[in-house]
Amino acid sequence: MRWTLLVGMFGLGWPVAGMAADDKATELFNPKAPPLKIEITLDKENKALLDKDPRKYVRCTFKANDLTLNDVGLHLKGAAGSFRGWDDKPALTLNIDKFTKGQTFFGMDKIHLNNSVQDGSYFNEIVAADVFGRAGLPTARFTHVRVELNGRKVGMYLLKEGYDKTFLKRFFPDASGNLYDGGFLQDIDAAIKQDSGSGKDRKDLQALVAACRTPDEKKRWEAVNKLLDVEKFISLACMEVLTVDWDGYTRNRNNYRLYHDPKTDKFVFIPHGKDQLFQNAGDAIWHGWGSIVGQAVLNHPEGKKLYIARMKELMEKVFTSESINKTIDSYVPRMKEIAEKIDKNYPKEVENQANAEKQRIKDRIEFVKKELPKLK
Repeated sequence: MRWTLLVGMFGLGWPVAGMAADDKATELFNPKAPPLKIEITLDKENKALLDKDPRKYVRCTFKANDLTLNDVGLHLKGAAGSFRGWDDKPALTLNIDKFTKGQTFFGMDKIHLNNSVQDGSYFNEIVAADVFGRAGLPTARFTHVRVELNGRKVGMYLLKEGYDKTFLKRFFPDASGNLYDGGFLQDIDAAIKQDSGSGKDRKDLQALVAACRTPDEKKRWEAVNKLLDVEKFISLACMEVLTVDWDGYTRNRNNYRLYHDPKTDKFVFIPHGKDQLFQNAGDAIWHGWGSIVGQAVLNHPEGKKLYIARMKELMEKVFTSESINKTIDSYVPRMKEIAEKIDKNYPKEVENQANAEKQRIKDRIEFVKKELPKLK
């Protein structure tokens, strides 16, 4: 099996496989670009509607530096750990063209503002975008911004591109396939939400579930390989283990999108919600898999063999302190510029958090290097 490795620093917004040449958002996600101040305003009527149902879109005015967009769709986002109310530090989804057809923000239809309440460093999602992306996975881009809500200074956020057809077109020749949202702690056999695609009967998803549950080991492996991009799935599993992502799909059936690529007729998992990483440098590199697809692929002898080979390759070419530190360092000046406008003592904290993140990654790499030769 020939693995896909993306050359260059994904986190810097450099082109990757499948990226459109006219991608208007490339410069936005370049850490050297001027930082944005995001101002969001809700009138009394839409604030009342949001209070009544925070998950339902309401209209807002969205301003990014000198650019103002009216009638942008907004709702609160986040699960048990990250959800906050409007009067706190809420995580937000912004649908730019929800109420105004054709309206975009740097060419994007949807963006998220992540509050990073579960990652005080504000680096985990950035590091994940870098390493998961260079491992060949379709991965959303991030940038740091300063946010005000109805004139209230809320602080630093991570602006993230949304998962929609605009995102899919960067990685897949055909963006018309079914895109599923795994939701909160749901596996692929649950009634997970379908975000796009014309196939509403979910036969594609049902077929993948059936393949994973095929009793015969040999037939199961063959069936899964016909319906799943196994190469990318094993890369996902390796990266979730390397980054100690205990809350991802392979271990916890959480934080993922799933796309059925019409061109290959295979499913591809899209990583999501990588804010809780590197909490335990000594986390095992082989453990029980909590997901249906993880069990079907990684508990198979051939799957385990491919997992070990891919882990070794990623440790050599992607998951290295040198490459990740460059990504972290590239974001520090911009973060400090934002931090200075929030609190005069904040820039020093940015430096401290950057150094702490580097140390956590270094500790993880050292542990994996010792344990990987033991994995048979």
